[in-house]
Amino acid sequence: MTNRNVAVFIDAENLFKGYGKLEIPDISMEQILEQLETAAAREAGAGSIALARAYADWGALGLEDYRRDVERAGVETVQVFSVSKAEKNAADIVLVVDCLRAAGDLDQLEVFILVSADGDFVPLVRRLHELDKYVIGATLADHPVNNVLEREVDQYVPLKVKPVPPAAALQPIFSGDPSSAAVLPRQPARVAPVEPRADRKGEKQGEQGRPDRRGEPDKKVHDKKTDRTDDRKGESKKAPQRHEQTKKSTTSWHDLAKEIEVVHDAPASSPGEYKQIVEKVLADATVRSFSDQLASQGGPLPMLAMALKAAAPRLSPSDARVSSLSRALRFALADTPYALARESDDVQPVLVLRSTDPSGMLTDLSLDDIQRGVQ
Repeated sequence: MTNRNVAVFIDAENLFKGYGKLEIPDISMEQILEQLETAAAREAGAGSIALARAYADWGALGLEDYRRDVERAGVETVQVFSVSKAEKNAADIVLVVDCLRAAGDLDQLEVFILVSADGDFVPLVRRLHELDKYVIGATLADHPVNNVLEREVDQYVPLKVKPVPPAAALQPIFSGDPSSAAVLPRQPARVAPVEPRADRKGEKQGEQGRPDRRGEPDKKVHDKKTDRTDDRKGESKKAPQRHEQTKKSTTSWHDLAKEIEVVHDAPASSPGEYKQIVEKVLADATVRSFSDQLASQGGPLPMLAMALKAAAPRLSPSDARVSSLSRALRFALADTPYALARESDDVQPVLVLRSTDPSGMLTDLSLDDIQRGVQ
């Protein structure tokens, strides 16, 4: 069964440049969700979208027509009425409240996607990190993004507008036109509703009364990697030994991370300091045990980030002036037994042991590479 562990929160008025100057692009909400889901799977090892909500005054000129497209994609449209003239702030506040409620009540949600370029969401991102969530930011590629927000999230996704939108996307829809529903057939909603864990009965429960699937791999990705290994008969011994182990893993990484005590309780203000803190953290016996198990199973970056957050709660790549978690770790892990590997562009980076000489191991980054912005 597909693991649905992604939550999407869309600041609709920001996505379309604000009330009074709305620019509805030639891209359907279904296309937006597809790009977000692909990015989350590639970089964070995420499953599929469990819930998606879009916030705005949907009665505003322009958004009223686009709302039908949003709802057909399975996104819940949240109507926000302002009690003052600050319409923008009203939507932002409701989004933040809902997002934090979901993060606190639904532990199965591990990846949070904020579709906005607004720097006002930086405190929300930091709070989600404190809750051990992987945070992705996104907006249309031609929109200016707040530089603090872009640095603070674990990953930022520029949404690309396809030159030719599908026939069903973004055609004018008016509530008084009875033929509109017949003209615009769409696929059934892809987003499944999520119930609080207390109501999810009949499943195998973890120690805290919820389904214990934290260590389970993404089967779709695993199959692809296994097929690649089988096709390379002469190179099979070169491939990482993690495939079969990962398939059978039922490790609860969240439970293991709870055993990690704080090793360093201060932020990093430079890339060099970030590297020193990571090396110090990895020298801790509990963190080393966690990392060894994770690397032997080809664990995705969010699981490693969770361990680092437990051992160094104030450590942040953005504070250290490193743009993303994957770049920060390619730099920080350079002189350690660990590295990152990715067998193809369609597969997320994973933690591996250098001693296994895995295929697809990413090159280490130097301080000069970090300063020059090498990807």
